[in-house]
Amino acid sequence: MAKSCILSEEMVTTQIVSRLPPKSLMRFKCVCKLWYKLTILKDKKLTEEEIYHVLRDSSDRKQVLLSLLNLCNNTVGDGPHLQSVVEDFTVPPPMGLAFTLQIVGHCDGIICLSTHAGSDRAALCNPSIKEFKFLPKSCLIHPPNVAYVYHVGFGYDSKAKDYKLVRIALSISYGEHPTRGEIYSLGSNSWREIKTDFRTRVYSTPGSGLYFKGNYYWYAFKQEEPEYHKEFILSFDMSDELFHHTSVPDSFHVTDGCYRSLVVLRESIALLSYEAGYGVPKTFEVWGTEGFGAGKDFWTKYVTIGPLEGIEIPLVFWKTDELLVVTNNASAVSYNLCTQTSKYLPINGAEASDIKAVVYVNSIVSVNRRQ
Repeated sequence: MAKSCILSEEMVTTQIVSRLPPKSLMRFKCVCKLWYKLTILKDKKLTEEEIYHVLRDSSDRKQVLLSLLNLCNNTVGDGPHLQSVVEDFTVPPPMGLAFTLQIVGHCDGIICLSTHAGSDRAALCNPSIKEFKFLPKSCLIHPPNVAYVYHVGFGYDSKAKDYKLVRIALSISYGEHPTRGEIYSLGSNSWREIKTDFRTRVYSTPGSGLYFKGNYYWYAFKQEEPEYHKEFILSFDMSDELFHHTSVPDSFHVTDGCYRSLVVLRESIALLSYEAGYGVPKTFEVWGTEGFGAGKDFWTKYVTIGPLEGIEIPLVFWKTDELLVVTNNASAVSYNLCTQTSKYLPINGAEASDIKAVVYVNSIVSVNRRQ
């Protein structure tokens, strides 16, 4: 007679339930209070990396899709295309009808979306568990007849254990009105104004902002003389809620005809510099610095990529040696720095400027939670 095997509660939760994918965890939260606590209160993140991109429909509806490309545990196939499984998440209106919708940050499976720079509309979503949340209106009251542009950053405050969105309001009339700032807390679901004591302009080019290890970074500049703009990296610490400035290589300046992108490489912030202009061969310079953000801003050119024909926009390093880029025919390509070969991702029906990407990790962190 076979003996029955009774698994301990600890084994069930730590060895079985905790390893389930987000969708299964959300279904099983109704089994008992312990499982509910495990799935809702514990921020569960998976190990496999996936990439999201924004795809705008070419039809009159201008429907916006977030498309999850599971790159099969990071395995690259032998053919010209990456092996992947695609799953789409439709962005609801009115965000889903915005032509200039942007991914302005992502953290722990939560993606922050914002409309064009002249709008203060923003939303959070977790595609893994199909949750979407429109954020309340801004708390800032601006002077009449003054137009502002907004730059947004999203990240995690490890001290308060809260997700935050910081928004900088810059008047279009540079220097005539002060910069203003506000911060949104997911825990309180509200905005409050924060102090800003700088007059800075932030670039709106692809890759000009990203979140990394408790800080959000923007590529910015300041007009010091009528014909001279000093470039630097502006950052915001999600915990102490202070802004900081980091210098960039001395050779970088506004008039050199190049774009800059912020990327994460080798577990640090790095810079991509490449030629502006459509249809020209692109050469990408990758710059990095040891001890970034610790006052040791000694930049070194890591590598030069190219020149590459038909490449328009760099997106993200999804591996140390794999750079995801957009071609001039609106294809997404993964370029391998070691082999100097390219592989295509299954993206169709988008304009080149509409494709955005982040390296995404599944989670069950709810955007509807309250502390």
